[in-house]
Amino acid sequence: MKVISLGMGQKIFEKDSAVRQRQIEYGKFFDELHMVVFTPDDAKFQNEKIADNVFLYPTKSKIRVFYIFDFIKIVKKILKKIGKENVVLTCQDPFETGIAGAFIKLFFDLPLHVQIHTDLAHKYFIEESFLNKVRFFMSEFTLKYSDRVRVVSERIKKSVWQFSKNIDVLPIKTEISQGSALETKKPFPFTLIMVCRLEKEKNIKTVFDAIKNLDKNIGLCLVGDGSQKSYLENMAKNIGISERVFWAGWQNNLSSYYKMADSFISTSFYEGYGVSTVEAALDGLPLLLSDTGLAEEMFKNNESALVCGAKDVDCFSKNISKIYEDKELGLKLGQRAKSVAEEHLNSLDNYYEKYADSVVKTANSYQKKGFVARIFGFVKISFNSVMLLRYFICGVTSAGINILSLYIFTDTFGIWYLYSSIISFFISLIISFVLQKFVVFKDTETNEMRYQFSKFFIAAILGVITNTLLISLCVEILGIWYILAQLIAGFFVMIQNFVFYKFFIFNRKQ
Repeated sequence: MKVISLGMGQKIFEKDSAVRQRQIEYGKFFDELHMVVFTPDDAKFQNEKIADNVFLYPTKSKIRVFYIFDFIKIVKKILKKIGKENVVLTCQDPFETGIAGAFIKLFFDLPLHVQIHTDLAHKYFIEESFLNKVRFFMSEFTLKYSDRVRVVSERIKKSVWQFSKNIDVLPIKTEISQGSALETKKPFPFTLIMVCRLEKEKNIKTVFDAIKNLDKNIGLCLVGDGSQKSYLENMAKNIGISERVFWAGWQNNLSSYYKMADSFISTSFYEGYGVSTVEAALDGLPLLLSDTGLAEEMFKNNESALVCGAKDVDCFSKNISKIYEDKELGLKLGQRAKSVAEEHLNSLDNYYEKYADSVVKTANSYQKKGFVARIFGFVKISFNSVMLLRYFICGVTSAGINILSLYIFTDTFGIWYLYSSIISFFISLIISFVLQKFVVFKDTETNEMRYQFSKFFIAAILGVITNTLLISLCVEILGIWYILAQLIAGFFVMIQNFVFYKFFIFNRKQ
């Protein structure tokens, strides 16, 4: 079998990186493995043959927004060379690479295997940014359009079960540390260690807040780097704990850091798996975890870890104090965590073979279709999955009714265009409500329809005000033809209405 992989991880271009070695191991179970990775247009990224049958292709994208097209272009070249028979496409995430994979499946008729490494349905993931909200919408489509999905935990499987039924749970391969000849000096009498990217989702602020009022002997060794480093340094200084934070930077060999630490802490808002958690457990460290990733799934609260809500500063403070004051408790928790981690790793025997099996199952269950059938399936899943697309189509329908009514009332009946605009707007109101409620937001409950319609009516009145002001501005001041003015005004009203519909009227979990 030949596999084409789409990914974003540029560390694969580093010759000694763990991800590069992992891909080489995967390649041993396939005839060929071709990996296309998003990169900027930099000379340091070049096509490589990293094993006898493993090939690496950078996208060398000049503009980030176009790298999906670069994926498609490179895959097309690969398929010209290797053919399309017995080929599976796997994507490293259901977001950007997943969208690229969906189009490649559509155009080239390849089975699509999608991987999920983060808890994309977690409320903190979705709430973190507008981009993550868009990514969640993306994932609903790509997972429904995929032929098989690989996730790294049971927690994620449960969260995406509504989108796909062909799911394999296979955690990330974690190697047992062989130790290091180097020793790391302990920076504080009682040292908490946190190993992570210095990014917003890791919620490092909670650790800072948790230790600021604790014994001065308690400090944090922060291993990692990221875009928030300067921000976090200023934060530590502002709350008066800068002398209690040791910035270790990025480290390739973590063994000596785990060995010098007294406890491992992770306060992530969301986590797909948690490689560093498993690594720390294997070194016998007591675990202080937020309720995400492997917490409660593998490491149970008060058994092999102490677990808190991600934002519960008081809980983390109390748990840190417990470990600090009761060395025996820390020792017992660490030993239990080690035992659980070793049992977990033993269950991952033949890991690479299991990964290959997930890919093979994708090909075995895939039925090739003609281009027209693929287009129909693509559009059907798109409409059923992507809320914004449904909103756009239903919005265009309502707008079309609105404009048609405007034309009839103005040109046929000779009514002044502003009155026509108001009348036509209300004619489309009821149709719009039905479409938005039952089609866009899939809200089939009827008990609250009157209450919802009253809010919908208020949103419509605000829409009328916005619509009237904009169309008047366009016609009276800018001299724009009234039909074109309505199109311009309608565009802005559609955006305004989506916000009202999504967050105030049909605010149900999809």
